[in-house]
Amino acid sequence: MTGIVQQLTAWLVEHTYAVVFLSSLIDATAIPFPGRIVLAAAGAFAAAGETNAVVVIALGTAGVVIADHVWYCAGSLGGDRLLRLYFRLTFSSPDCVQRTTDWFKCFGTLTIVVGRFVAIVRVLAWPLARDHGVGYATFLALDVAAALAWTAIWVGLGWLLGGRWAEAPDDIRWISVALAIAAAASFLVARWWRRRRPRPAAA
Repeated sequence: MTGIVQQLTAWLVEHTYAVVFLSSLIDATAIPFPGRIVLAAAGAFAAAGETNAVVVIALGTAGVVIADHVWYCAGSLGGDRLLRLYFRLTFSSPDCVQRTTDWFKCFGTLTIVVGRFVAIVRVLAWPLARDHGVGYATFLALDVAAALAWTAIWVGLGWLLGGRWAEAPDDIRWISVALAIAAAASFLVARWWRRRRPRPAAA
């Protein structure tokens, strides 16, 4: 992976915007790829005045959203069948389809936000989103917001670290998981609070 990072860094210096877009696109497919490191590096370049942070965030978000749409639209081909094929090819547990259904029952549309920060949720849930009541308009709004937040976090981290951007993955390895858990916990607390509130008496 170190060799890949070094090569990407060399390309990033010469073709920052193109590399940011392509790296984010590939990273969003859940293929093991250091897309977040590229974003952090681009953020460091922006802090040094070598590139525009807003453009970097916009291109990173665009790459993520495009890849997410591929997964979402794959649901029209038969999300359940597609996932079962994926499980056979990757030797994953066949009960993952049921677990994915349970995520939607528990978190509802928030699964789209959680999935942006947890790759396994994204890969399993996106093809089934439409079948679980997540219409395209809802998916688009949540996905763009989550992709923007995810991209801005990594670019912002690189901006803050400056020349130490390469240390980002080691320093905050679990930042994506922590953010996803925090989002899910906030949603569950809000839903519990709504249920606990006394309903107004009927007139």
